[in-house]
Amino acid sequence: MAKRIVWTNTARKARRDILEYWIKHNGTNTYSKKLSTLFRIKVALLQSGHYLGKPTDFNDVRVSLVSHFSIFYKVRDEEIVIVGIWDNRRNPDDLHKNLEL
Repeated sequence: MAKRIVWTNTARKARRDILEYWIKHNGTNTYSKKLSTLFRIKVALLQSGHYLGKPTDFNDVRVSLVSHFSIFYKVRDEEIVIVGIWDNRRNPDDLHKNLEL
């Protein structure tokens, strides 16, 4: 059975910031649309195969890759909680500040 998807405010903001960055950087929304579609596809896969991602060092948090980005999520009884999206090219020391655990 597919679980309900819940996005934390932190994850929503990270997704929005990433998409807006690429629109400004490229001067077009083409890449942002592609990324948005990839995020949507991955989250749909996580709904039914919620253990597709790898466990992390964060308590009860798993991670799944989308291009250069990581989607961090928690599996609950009836839902998947997206706690953050991270650009893997950033400084990993800042990661814990960007997840809503």
